[in-house]
Amino acid sequence: MSRIISAAVREVDPAPVRPETAERCEPPIERPSARLLRRRQDLLLGAAIGTGMAANFAIRGGADLLIAINAGRLRSMGEPSLTAMLPFGESNAFVRDFAVREILPRAIVPVVFGACVFDPRQSIEAIVARAKADGFAGLTNFPTATMVTGRFRDVLEENGLGFARELDLLAAARDVGLLTIAYTHDPAEAEAAARRGVDAVNIGLGWNQGGARGLELLADVEAAALHVSKVARKVRSIAPEAVCMVEGGPIVSPKHLEALCRITSIDGYIGGSTIDRVPLESAIEATTASFKTIERIRSRTEPTARASAAVPPALVGSSAEAREARAVLQRLAGADVPILLLARPEQGVQDIAEHLHALSRRRVRHLLSLHLSGKDPTAQRVALFGAATGAAPGAEKAQLGFVDVGASSTLLVHEIASATLDIVRELADVATERRVRPLGDAAAHDVDVRVIVATDPHAENAASVQIALEAAGFATFEVPPLLRRQEDLPAVIEAVLRKVRVRLRRPDLALEGGAHRILADHQWLGDVMELQREIEQAALRAEAKLITVPELSALIGQGGAARPVSAFGSEREWILDALRRNRFRRGATADFLGISRKTLYNRMRRLGLDTRSGREA
Repeated sequence: MSRIISAAVREVDPAPVRPETAERCEPPIERPSARLLRRRQDLLLGAAIGTGMAANFAIRGGADLLIAINAGRLRSMGEPSLTAMLPFGESNAFVRDFAVREILPRAIVPVVFGACVFDPRQSIEAIVARAKADGFAGLTNFPTATMVTGRFRDVLEENGLGFARELDLLAAARDVGLLTIAYTHDPAEAEAAARRGVDAVNIGLGWNQGGARGLELLADVEAAALHVSKVARKVRSIAPEAVCMVEGGPIVSPKHLEALCRITSIDGYIGGSTIDRVPLESAIEATTASFKTIERIRSRTEPTARASAAVPPALVGSSAEAREARAVLQRLAGADVPILLLARPEQGVQDIAEHLHALSRRRVRHLLSLHLSGKDPTAQRVALFGAATGAAPGAEKAQLGFVDVGASSTLLVHEIASATLDIVRELADVATERRVRPLGDAAAHDVDVRVIVATDPHAENAASVQIALEAAGFATFEVPPLLRRQEDLPAVIEAVLRKVRVRLRRPDLALEGGAHRILADHQWLGDVMELQREIEQAALRAEAKLITVPELSALIGQGGAARPVSAFGSEREWILDALRRNRFRRGATADFLGISRKTLYNRMRRLGLDTRSGREA
């Protein structure tokens, strides 16, 4: 597509084509047509940006179009996109200043100029002529009156400074051979743009919700898809060749866009905050936190210098869940209280416990870990609390338990739900009262150990264990699964890559753009540990320092796999999760789960699910 537009732009005649002046013009201008734009196997991707750096990496990532808009520059200045609508200065000069200096010189794809027509002193003809003379391939209406509602919007339209003037701008740009993209936000605006013959209609869903400065405006992807479907049908009924694109709202990651595309058909996507703000703020935050917590050698005589405690990869990101989890973790790190971690092992339980330990007063000693699964109750009790001479089966000598070995340190106990409630309560007493009685010993003795226990929240006895431990004074910390916060994936990938560099002693290890996209598009059912394993294996397969697409070939085409039943608390939850993912379409759900439709129906009836709607009966 980029080659098509670039070629068309190079062939554009500089003279405008209007019916009344056709006799004075050269042969008709060859414009980039909507028909050619739609002849693609993949989505048309536009990056709405404001810096040369964003342009460089958007192009390397595969962007087909760059859209230079004031919001992109304002985001790079630390402001939310919404400030693009405020009268801080003259928008067109502002955009031209950075776009001509930073974006146009390095762009190998078409660059579209984001033009504002709110200023009545600027003529449409002058705006279009200047954009064409500067070398822009196209023009779009941004900032736009379509983001304004109520009486203020009415006044703009009444005074000829609203959306109608923006359509005149796009029509004038079309007449001189520029590519035109219309920002719209409701069906009537999209219909009006289609009737004026624009090349692409951008169906806006409001300001982006993702990241630290996102806005909550549209409920969810499903609601957005229904809106987009309605608007796109109307546009195509009027202008079959028009390209329908989507932007903003709840689409904050590739997974959200993929979910929308499963429901409705669109030709392209314009990413603003999702391309230049959300990934950047996550990466900067995680990197800064890592540097901040690197061990400092205060003096040669200070043996207890603070250990490195970089944010665990499982908790980086700018989603609300990630930020809240980090805040809670920070408070827990400073308190010497026992903790219950609700997380599956693949969510990076060990890393989180190491982080808590590194920030505690006990960091002078190494953290100890004990796995309870696979042991019978007696073996679990001995491993935890120790045993007197002859008390443990087959043991002739006294045995120290991990509670004693971990004195003055932190003990992490994995799979606590595999223990009996009696052992759980005994461990809770040790953690809170700081006294332990080995198996077969009549007397208890003092012990100073901080206990952190972990369990899969879906494990069989997890609920009972949680009740018992919370009653004993344990603080509960739930690790948000990666599957629930796809917008954090870019930051998590970078954090895991840094960890892999250290583990493999390959400080120059990097990801090719295509490899990064595969990782970002994959559904990480095995959470952060699966991501780490895949990057490590790919790094071992890679001959050079760059991980490329072939090294990740095992991931291609696996993004839509269903999670196994064992990943859920019950078969009912497994089926409900699959139904929700497939919008309660039973045929698609059966294919997703790898079972026949009849088997799905039978299971739904047995589990009390309504087979007509697919919802709970």
